Amino acid sequence: MTIKEAAQITGISIDNLRYYERIGLVPEVPRTESGIRNYDEMAISWIEFAMRFKKAGVSLEAIREYIQLALQGLSTKDARLEILLDTKSELEKKLKDIQDTLDVVNYKIDTY
Repeated sequence: MTIKEAAQITGISIDNLRYYERIGLVPEVPRTESGIRNYDEMAISWIEFAMRFKKAGVSLEAIREYIQLALQGLSTKDARLEILLDTKSELEKKLKDIQDTLDVVNYKIDTY
């Protein structure tokens, strides 16, 4: 599919898709013989993966590192697992912080 179609599917602007590919946040997208990006299901999956992690507050560097390691294959399995475990720990802390704040808000609402 074209970059325009990929932008529509993912909800990410064409400029951002190009930028994310350029900085290695998503793997290089396959191209046609004439050099036009040809997004396949794998490319869309990587974009969705990266954007989900980005939305959760995972650093761009951690996302980029994970994806670059994944592209190298099974030999990087341990390093990728470590990134995922670190990410999980950070997300659990954020979730606890949000839950604590929600508890305070609910308390305040209940006491009105």
